[in-house]
Amino acid sequence: MDNRELKKINICIDYNTILPLSKWHNDVFTDNFFKDSHFKFTAWKHLKKEENNFLFLYCVPEDTVNFLQSAGDNFYDTIKDKKIKILFYNEQFNIFMKDENIFKLDFGVARRCHDHNNELYWKLKNIFTRFNIGEESFYFLHNAKGFINEIEQMKSRKILRINSTIEIKSKHLEINDWLIWGKKKDIIAESNITYHYACLFAGRPAQHRHDLITNLWKENLLKFGKCSLTQCGDENNQQTVPALPPHGVINSHFTNIPENDIFKDIFLWVAAETYVPNGYPYFTEKTIKPILYERPFLSYGNTGTLAYLRDYGFKTFGEFWDESYDNEKNNDKKIKMLTAIIQDLCKKSINEIKDMHIKMQSILVYNKNLLHETEWQRDLIKFLS
Repeated sequence: MDNRELKKINICIDYNTILPLSKWHNDVFTDNFFKDSHFKFTAWKHLKKEENNFLFLYCVPEDTVNFLQSAGDNFYDTIKDKKIKILFYNEQFNIFMKDENIFKLDFGVARRCHDHNNELYWKLKNIFTRFNIGEESFYFLHNAKGFINEIEQMKSRKILRINSTIEIKSKHLEINDWLIWGKKKDIIAESNITYHYACLFAGRPAQHRHDLITNLWKENLLKFGKCSLTQCGDENNQQTVPALPPHGVINSHFTNIPENDIFKDIFLWVAAETYVPNGYPYFTEKTIKPILYERPFLSYGNTGTLAYLRDYGFKTFGEFWDESYDNEKNNDKKIKMLTAIIQDLCKKSINEIKDMHIKMQSILVYNKNLLHETEWQRDLIKFLS
């Protein structure tokens, strides 16, 4: 092994491929985050005593805590002996605070304030502290925007229970792995627009997707788009809206056809993003796909999702329609705003829509080039080096 090989960052993913974390593991991490010459996948048992060893753990509140609590002494002895750092991937879960309640008086709880030790970060810290492993060994990758600001708040605001600020000693990086995923997709965009829009929500059922489709149906707009939906049911502890159209009307032939065939004849893509529990801006492949296919999009997710995209340098479509929906916190109002945009587009002829598509080509091409040409991993490599 030459010196260059010794300097590679060793990534161990062993504990993301066994229970209890296996259900959270997928190839996004191996193929996107760490598929680079700077990284080397190393099995737990093959790690040697070096300064560049990382154990990668998907940070899921209950599963991750349960796994770490059940790990034996040998697990922690190995971490100390081989100088292994813990690399937590936090997609969207609260880890520091919930609605800032660690700063607020609450007469309904003991001592009138919330115990920060009940929050995920300190649960993790307390487990490792029992084995004399400090939080300096923690590295966090955050896929949603907002956690860095929480750290800054704790540096400047007193946590009531301890009447003190807290200096977080772990390291944190905001990085959206779906940007890395999109960079690797070589897609030739076709254009033969015959539909005004697409709302394809045939995956995991979610109430906000259900509500948007219902509103489009009530406004008689489904006929202008490609629409599908997995209905919410009792198994999700959600009630189906009685006025929802028959399942066959909205879950038609648009659900199982090649992705390229979906995009080539639509104009607008409606990305109903995963709603993040803490309300932070967050986007996934649902928003990256229209960039790849050179299509405009509405990103229907947590407040500030479009602004988060612009933070990365992407351009959105405020010159063509009202994007103030991105600032709206009330979901019913947001649905009405989104429906109004779609309704205005559906009043236009297909030729008018094609002309609009031509006018926004500079934005569409710019976004795709930015996605492909930016080395999104460089901050990650620097962070771990």
